[in-house]
Amino acid sequence: MTNADIKRAARGVFEHSAYMNGHGGYSGSLAEKSEAKIHRSKVFDDTQSAYDFVQDELDSNKWGPADVVPVKGKGWFIGGNCSS
Repeated sequence: MTNADIKRAARGVFEHSAYMNGHGGYSGSLAEKSEAKIHRSKVFDDTQSAYDFVQDELDSNKWGPADVVPVKGKGWFIGGNCSS
């Protein structure tokens, strides 16, 4: 996938999260994100490793972009700290 494809898909995740969480602010979900930052330097073997990397290694500001990392054989993991 190109970066543009990934960012487009991420916007869909943000919109779906807003729909599922009542469109209100401070839901503590990805609905609060408006941008995706793609990290291609590492490919993870599973989603737990990707989650741990996003939570522990990246400086994920709750007001900043969501982080997107590749997961081998599955696609992409999107996550980050969210305002609540």
